[in-house]
Parts: sequence; structure tokens; C-alpha cells
Amino acid sequence: MKIPRSVLAAVAALLVASASSAQQDPLEMADNNVTDEASVEPQIADSVGFINAGRGRLVSITGTEYEAIERGEWPDTMSMPSEQVDPEGVEATAVGTAVTLSQDEIKSILASHNTLRAMHGAPAVTWNADAAKFGDNWLQSCEFKHSGGKYGENLAAGHKDFPTAIKAWYDEVNKYKFSSPGFTGGTGHFTQVVWKSTKTIGCARRTCPKWTVYICEYDPPGNIVTSDNRYFKDNVLPKTP
Repeated sequence: MKIPRSVLAAVAALLVASASSAQQDPLEMADNNVTDEASVEPQIADSVGFINAGRGRLVSITGTEYEAIERGEWPDTMSMPSEQVDPEGVEATAVGTAVTLSQDEIKSILASHNTLRAMHGAPAVTWNADAAKFGDNWLQSCEFKHSGGKYGENLAAGHKDFPTAIKAWYDEVNKYKFSSPGFTGGTGHFTQVVWKSTKTIGCARRTCPKWTVYICEYDPPGNIVTSDNRYFKDNVLPKTP
């Protein structure tokens, strides 16, 4: 019996679709279900607009849409315009030189944060040695990217010292809309610096082949994203008179 070509084509298409479904990454299948805010909130957003959706993946926030992406595609962030930073210097493969922060430098980091936080009605933070060690360990490879760890995290490169880096993070305040609080990629460093419920910080720096890289870890972390932005309303306050 001769089978019509249309039937053969339909069967072939069905077999291809079945094979494709069987080979699909289970994580990709699971991430396809992460589409509504209720399924992922509240979550912790990093400074470039990503929240941890679990399963080793990240979810990108674009308005109210969520798009699953690979962790390896998580973009780098810095507290200066990207054109001012040589990517080869920041993402150097050579292990950088460890730097032990002096007590004076730690005091300077705390003072810089607390002066800025006080301007926004946020209490002073204290030093967290465990968070500092975590940040230092993360910088060992000189890769300029976020760790995805349990802390809130700010990164910077190319600055002369911590106060300068912290000021660059804070200067994003000029782009933050207090009348419409919430997370944006261009203000995430600022909102973490002044996040009211953050109590401790730990920072580290590492001398890499072309740049010094700075990192600060914040506990509890800020930039908690929800559909109603209630955490931003409570934790990112306008300057006090």
C-alpha cells in the first residue's frame, strides 16, 4: 500500500517533536514556568537587575516580564561607565594579589557607608568579617562578575580607593525615582548602600593585572524585589532635611 507523502511528513514531524521534547533540559522546562511575579517573589535582586530563581538559573526582570537565562550569561556590572574599563584588565585570568585591609581602611569603609546611610535615615552598619572573607575569596580569580552568594553585593573596578568606589555607587541616587520606588539596573548599587535593614557589611579588594577590583557584601541583603515594591518603599528613603 502506498502511503501518501502528507501522512509521512506528519509522522516525521511528530517523531522529531517527540525526540526534541525528550532531550530538553529539565531545568529549561522548569524555568519555562517562571513567568509570573507570584511564583518568584520576594527575591534578592543584584545590581544589574537579576533575581535568584533557584535551580542554578537566574531570572531577568524587564518590567513585569521574567526571562530565564543561564548563570554564565549573567552580565558584569560596574560603578563606572563600561567604556572607561578595559575588559581584559577586569576579567584577567591571572590570579590577583591579595590585599589585607588595614583597620584604618575598614574604618574608612564603614564611615563612607554610614555617612551616606545617615542621609537617608538608615542606621549605621558594622563590620562583618565573614562577609569580607567571602568577598575576598570570590575575587581570587580577578573575574569581574557577581558571586550569586547569600549577601547583597556591589562591585567596582579602576577606582583609587574604597571611598571613591562607594561614592560612585551612591551617585546613582541621581537616577533613582523616590516617587516611584523600585529596582532598576542603573540604581542597584545606590539602593544597596542605603538599604535600611542591612546591618553589617564586609568588603575586600584585590590587585589584578590592570585594575584594582573592589567588592562589598551586605547582610541582610537589600534590593528585594516584589510586585508592589514594598521593600524599596520601606528601605530606600529620601534624603532627610
